[in-house]
Amino acid sequence: YHVSRMKKDLAIIIGLFLFIVVLMVFGRSYTSMSFVNQSTPSASSSKKLSGNVAVSVRNLNIDAQIAAKASDRKKRLGGRDTLALNQGLLFVFDTKGLYVFWMKDMKFAIDIIWIDENKRIVDILVSVPPEPKKSDGQLIRYKPRSEALYVLETNAGIASLNGLQIGDQVNFSL
Repeated sequence: YHVSRMKKDLAIIIGLFLFIVVLMVFGRSYTSMSFVNQSTPSASSSKKLSGNVAVSVRNLNIDAQIAAKASDRKKRLGGRDTLALNQGLLFVFDTKGLYVFWMKDMKFAIDIIWIDENKRIVDILVSVPPEPKKSDGQLIRYKPRSEALYVLETNAGIASLNGLQIGDQVNFSL
């Protein structure tokens, strides 16, 4: 009886492991996001960053598209129907501030992670829900607890799944 139960438990563990691997490899989530900047950064972006950057924190590794120019930040993930499980968007601002985001035209939930100039997480919102069919005035504005220089958006639930917490060190090089 004991050996039979161990085999059953082992089969369940292997099944769960395979399920997680399949989700990580083939999982898709959908995202599109707008942000509203209620701080007063410089009028023109001095950073000429583009492309992607590897972002890591704890066990999480994200291939993040860089949005450093105002035009890139406005475009956000617009036009995309999916975001792979290991992808995200890293907003890079000229100055730190209380960057407020909203879910305008958003169809799916995402995580929003605010990061300070020392690359430490200062706030996290997990699984921020979409608000379809709401006017701009009805949309909830999501404001961080502290000023940030960067904001990372990922698929919903990624922050919880990886145990991210305020104060965690985020690693990336621009």
